[in-house]
Amino acid sequence: MHRTPRSRRQPLSLRSAAVACALALGTFPALAQDDAPPTARTADVVDHVFGVTLHDPYRWMEGEHNTEFRQWLAAQGQYTRARLDALPTLKTWQQTLQKTSGASVVHRGQRVAGGRLFFIRQTAQGSGTLMVREADGSERVLLDPGSDKSDGGHASITLFVPSPDGRKVAVDIDHGGSEVTRMEVFDVASGKPTGDAVEPVWGEFGAQWLPDGSGFTYTQMAPPDQRTGGDPLQDMRARLHRLGTPATQDPVLLRAGTGEGANPSFPIAANRFPVIAFPAGSRWALGSASGAQPEQSVCVTTQAEAVKPGAHWRCIAGLDDKVQSAAIHGDTLYLVSSGARSNGQVLSLDLSKPQATFRDARPVLPLHGDEIVVGVSLYDTMQVAPARDALYVKVSTDGFDGIRRVDYRTGKVETVPMPLAGAASLFHADNREDGFLLELRGWTTPPKSWRYDPADHALHSLGQDETSPADYSMIEATETELVSADGTHVPLTVLHRKDAALDGCHRAILFAYGSYGLSILPSFKPVRLEWVKHGNVFAYAHVRGGGEKGEAWHLAGKGPNKHKGVEDFVAGVARLSELGYSRPQRTALISGSAGGLLIGGAVTGYPDKFGAAVFLVSVLNPVRLLQAPNGANQLGEFGDPRKASDFPWILRNDPYQQIKPHAAYPAMMLDVGLNDSRVAPWETGKFAARMRTADTSGRPVWIRTDANGGHGIQHSLGAEAAEFADIYAFLDAQLPAR
Repeated sequence: MHRTPRSRRQPLSLRSAAVACALALGTFPALAQDDAPPTARTADVVDHVFGVTLHDPYRWMEGEHNTEFRQWLAAQGQYTRARLDALPTLKTWQQTLQKTSGASVVHRGQRVAGGRLFFIRQTAQGSGTLMVREADGSERVLLDPGSDKSDGGHASITLFVPSPDGRKVAVDIDHGGSEVTRMEVFDVASGKPTGDAVEPVWGEFGAQWLPDGSGFTYTQMAPPDQRTGGDPLQDMRARLHRLGTPATQDPVLLRAGTGEGANPSFPIAANRFPVIAFPAGSRWALGSASGAQPEQSVCVTTQAEAVKPGAHWRCIAGLDDKVQSAAIHGDTLYLVSSGARSNGQVLSLDLSKPQATFRDARPVLPLHGDEIVVGVSLYDTMQVAPARDALYVKVSTDGFDGIRRVDYRTGKVETVPMPLAGAASLFHADNREDGFLLELRGWTTPPKSWRYDPADHALHSLGQDETSPADYSMIEATETELVSADGTHVPLTVLHRKDAALDGCHRAILFAYGSYGLSILPSFKPVRLEWVKHGNVFAYAHVRGGGEKGEAWHLAGKGPNKHKGVEDFVAGVARLSELGYSRPQRTALISGSAGGLLIGGAVTGYPDKFGAAVFLVSVLNPVRLLQAPNGANQLGEFGDPRKASDFPWILRNDPYQQIKPHAAYPAMMLDVGLNDSRVAPWETGKFAARMRTADTSGRPVWIRTDANGGHGIQHSLGAEAAEFADIYAFLDAQLPAR
């Protein structure tokens, strides 16, 4: 890792760099659109909202089962596919990235139960196979979802949870990347289904096994006729399944919203997700209600009471207490909260005291300076992890993770020595087992995994260390900063060749996200390293709205402050130019999902500050948030367009509504999964259609579709390679370089 504000090589002056690039470049005009993609009809709908008049000429695209829009979108995909296939560097990128993905083997989701190690093994094809390693070290396939030939698209395992004794495993399986799953129980010895299955279950929610393994609770999606506004992610309920009984008889223990099953002692908003867990070795059950924001509600009751409908729950923390995670060991409730400290505190509360409230919780882990214990992660990492022997806590500093051990009896804190500097992509402990599982990775370091044994205070390899599919020793990561429009210093990670001349001639990709307090952490991604290996630059702007500097950093780019993250993103382009890595016309922005507001804001607000933009399954029309599936779930992060207080800044952050007519925009490609259950594909369709009517540049606005994909959560390595081959070929054609 190279940590300097500037590289040791001095960049050329802007003028001399421009001359050098021109000599190296000659003339390389952007690929023009020689014909037009299928047009979209207009039928303007005019709304008058809080004194503002809004025109929406493509509202006809909205709706889940919209045949006309689906046909239009399919035609867009065919048009784009033909243009991508004609790009001069596509085949080279396909061959390079297919070779890279074909040589990669990924292990993830490791869990220990009953002396067995369960994990997902992923190769180039498929989204992963469920494996089990026996105590003698032998390994076998437990479930290969690729063998499922039923209709609905390719099958994927979104989550699995072994029973406490390791004899059974509950597996969430979706089709076509939709993330709407059937949770099925398999016998580990035989590999066959037991006949126990529940559905539909959102793919993020796994079985919460009872301590004796006789059953589990699960978070079920509501029947279609009981969903508020028809939204499939509203009105979920926590139910109890006893093995061997019909799922139709599973009682509702908690319910989001109102109606049958709602519990007055644990009220849960319709857009929250109820979960009930049963920590081993404790008499307490842990109830939580979470959503698409860091904060969650936390309540407890006894395990004997929790399995009864209408149980009385004792609620400890609400959203105002800013609790991001919770765990129980014995009679102690551990909470991670950002309320008193933006970077978070680990608190403990004695549940044996009936009158104890959140105000009685006390810190158990001294933290100093920039040490962070809060933040959202896409990886399989716990914040507080109670093991049988001690409490383990993940503490981050400057993007690198460490583990602290807190002795239950004495409260003594120890730092577990880390074998390498990296970010955790696996950190998990279990009340039934001593120690923890850990995997670390860096920007150029493949993941390595261990199991920590407190008996000898050592990390022991799981024997699943990933090997690099290619030599990337010529690449280094430089950690620097950009200065945003308001003077804020924002971290910037630049991946580049060690021998890269700082002459501004390299094509560059700048990635950012900036939502939910999710941090962009060091991650080993060969498909991105190949871009750098071939003489380009891949950079990450750690913009406000993420969690890189704690919850205050998240709030600084959230809601009415979203434009600050956009300003950070655009300032990253200028910083890459200042350092000599690239020039604005040679730099492309990439973001997606909730980051669609980031890249959409950059395109509509600063169209001349960069050369191209790639949108990945993006949120682009938040004014219409509540008309989209999963929309109500986002209110905590995006704001509520029904409120007069929120609407002005939601409109200001709405890329679709901020498109200006008769303006020149950069080249764009917008990726969309046709089975996406998180972000409605019509958001992409509306934005692209309106952009084409407004743009005067003549540069492409292409929609790349994936008929067998959703939000990209269950991407196979091969599908990821194909996607980035398209992206790189597109950028080769649109960004001038040597």
